[in-house]
Amino acid sequence: MQGSYINILMIVFLFGFMYFMIIRPQSKRNKELKLLQDSLKEGDRIVTFAGIYGEIVEVGTLTIKLRIAPKVEIELDRNAIRSLVSK
Repeated sequence: MQGSYINILMIVFLFGFMYFMIIRPQSKRNKELKLLQDSLKEGDRIVTFAGIYGEIVEVGTLTIKLRIAPKVEIELDRNAIRSLVSK
């Protein structure tokens, strides 16, 4: 009987450990990334998950236009933005 309580306690401890070490930090990073993607504006310099650097030319509801070179613009999904590049 005593051993079964210890096993249950170990399982509860394991799930608690996984939540605080893996699940919670990942959800926090996802929330911060979503905030960043929602606050994009024209003129921001960004980097995508593919490693493409560029300047935002136009912001739409689902997509953005990114200037990656003079006279070269591409259209990207907002979810492709990884981070802002400091000026």
